[in-house]
Amino acid sequence: MILALLIAAPHLFGSDAAHCESVGGAVSTNFLDQTSTLGVATGSLAGGVGVDIKGISPGSAPGSLVFHTHHRWVTTTGETISFADADATAYPVPELPGIYAVSYRTGITITGGTGKFNGATGSLQTYGSVNNNSGQIVLRYSGRVCYQSNQ
Repeated sequence: MILALLIAAPHLFGSDAAHCESVGGAVSTNFLDQTSTLGVATGSLAGGVGVDIKGISPGSAPGSLVFHTHHRWVTTTGETISFADADATAYPVPELPGIYAVSYRTGITITGGTGKFNGATGSLQTYGSVNNNSGQIVLRYSGRVCYQSNQ
């Protein structure tokens, strides 16, 4: 009887548990215009990435800017990842005009998506650089994604 319970327990009690994993990679995008980017992601969440800039405000550090952003992400398998809007802070590099160090200081929150990302949660920590002269952006991301167990 006890052996039967031990064997059945994971199926009886674990069906709604989330499966979490660490993720990481890089993003390389280009500005399409003053408020939109489009590019690629490598690593755990490889695919296509786009960002819409919904607004810009002054940051707390001298010369810094806060970009209020909305992300679009499609993996190489065609699944989408949904995110809460996030703020990226850009800090000018004094010796390199037009170059900015960028950080999503509070991260980017995953709110779901399609396929295995349906009901997913998590957060990405992201930092990198923007070349305002060429319209290029390069970022690193790392974080954790929790998937629903039935995905």
